[in-house]
Amino acid sequence: MVISVPTTRTWPSCGSAAVSRALLLAALLACVAPLRAGEPPVLSPARSMDEAGLVDIRTLVPDLSQEIRYAGSHNFVGVPIDGYLAPRCWLKREAAQALARVEASLRKQHQRLRVYDCYRPARAVAQFVRWMDDAADTRTKAEFYPDLDKPQLRGVYIAPVSGHSRGGTVDLTLLQCDARGAACTPLDMGTAFDFFGTRANTDSAEVSAVQRANRHRLRDAMAAEGFANLPEEWWHFRLDPEPSPDRYYDVPVTAPPTRDAAIDALMQRYEGEAPGASLLVLKDGAAVVARGYGRAELARDIEAGPATAYRLASVSKQFTAAAILLLAQDGRLSIDDRARKWLPPLPDAAAAITLRQLLTHTSGLVDYEDLMQEPYDGQIRDAGVLALLEKENRLYFAPGSAYRYSNSGYALLALVVERASGMAYPDFLRSRIFQPLGMDGSLAYVAGGPEVSHRAFGHSEIDGRWQRTDQSSTSAVLGDGGIYSSIDDLARWDAALYDDRLLSDASRALAFAPHVKVVGEGFDAHYGFGWRITGDTLWHSGETIGFRNVIVRWPAQRLTVVLLSNRNDPEPYRTALEIGALFLGD
Repeated sequence: MVISVPTTRTWPSCGSAAVSRALLLAALLACVAPLRAGEPPVLSPARSMDEAGLVDIRTLVPDLSQEIRYAGSHNFVGVPIDGYLAPRCWLKREAAQALARVEASLRKQHQRLRVYDCYRPARAVAQFVRWMDDAADTRTKAEFYPDLDKPQLRGVYIAPVSGHSRGGTVDLTLLQCDARGAACTPLDMGTAFDFFGTRANTDSAEVSAVQRANRHRLRDAMAAEGFANLPEEWWHFRLDPEPSPDRYYDVPVTAPPTRDAAIDALMQRYEGEAPGASLLVLKDGAAVVARGYGRAELARDIEAGPATAYRLASVSKQFTAAAILLLAQDGRLSIDDRARKWLPPLPDAAAAITLRQLLTHTSGLVDYEDLMQEPYDGQIRDAGVLALLEKENRLYFAPGSAYRYSNSGYALLALVVERASGMAYPDFLRSRIFQPLGMDGSLAYVAGGPEVSHRAFGHSEIDGRWQRTDQSSTSAVLGDGGIYSSIDDLARWDAALYDDRLLSDASRALAFAPHVKVVGEGFDAHYGFGWRITGDTLWHSGETIGFRNVIVRWPAQRLTVVLLSNRNDPEPYRTALEIGALFLGD
């Protein structure tokens, strides 16, 4: 359905004047998307989704519920619609990002969206008009327009131009899920999607109070991210302001390219004679993608590959957290121990801090980077972090009262591992994690210690040229980011996170539990022990001079994407999500 309106209608974002039936069609063009005076929307010459600036919503929300009605026969025309070559939801990027935010917000309330239609090719709208002109075809009347005859649809319910064709409009409903988010059912909205008639009006008095309240819940959730509801259709929402009000598109709705082609396109920036990356995709325990792109070392023209070892940066934190959990399993410590039990030099201000708070970034410790004098002579190590904090008898906040990402906390945890185990931190990781799992290319790197095999060297683009920027004054701190590993080894690590070969069920539950809401980092997440949790994904990124990395896991789908790179750009998290979206639902 293109539009659903009674004799008079008002769209608040277009002004408050009601529109008479005689002027309705002109009003639709004016109100569905405000245009510059005298400039009707024009057909774009774009021939692909990329040229049109349209993105597949599942690159942002891989498991968004979709029931694209026009790709099948369950719609008011009764047949698949022209231009719908695949049941996919494509939107302008701004609209897709806003919709992703709505979905994220709803999931906190155990609710989700189900999408019926998004971008709609102009050829599909033309088919709607042809169907309307065919008075003999009434196969779907009983379900979709029982109270009307086809001549009554012209100009009132179906118009020759649709806001959907501009990529900023979406049709959807609201689902209620169980506490785990596993089973979701549509809320009762009083009519089906694409029902022609006044009962479909958002505020219709012809439906029950509960049904109307459900419509309002959907409307309010969408409005919070800038979507305006068409009052005559409870399911119809347009992003306001619309991303491209002056043009519409006729690119067919298709599935994304084949996986290999899509992955290569996403990884193209890492290709060639430039610092590169290694990509791992694990599905059901098997490595379906394990390949390198670009160079691990520019100076010697060494290509990146599955065995290339990258400095993990903050991806290292999950190993530090695992070490603490192993020691807790051994009975050597408790995660609720006071940090000063193991690190007595900590100042009085830190007396109440627990290991749990160090693990969850809720300790309030001052960032050690802010305490280092510039320029810093040499490289600071974990013990040096403790020495700096000894002299700083203050915290950002009372322990346990707030969240603030803390490299200081994980540096101290590495020292706790040493005190509780009686082993150097690198030796503990090697004997308790890396060797048992066969992670032979992984180590906590210390200058003067064992060298990193197949090492990638970090690079940054400076003044248009790639320059080696492999080490900084903080690169020798191990607990917060000093581990080197490869995608080959991280495949073994990922496998161990599904069973008790390393961590017990209870330890893994602690690691993956959403202990605290992440704030101030620009994304929706909670923090576990060394892991961020967003919806049903577990992930962590790592960034340090010359390296950017990420690991993203969908445990329920037995899917993991790891992207390690030896360059300061681009940020890999979104790329990993887009790659993961290609495999979700298999």
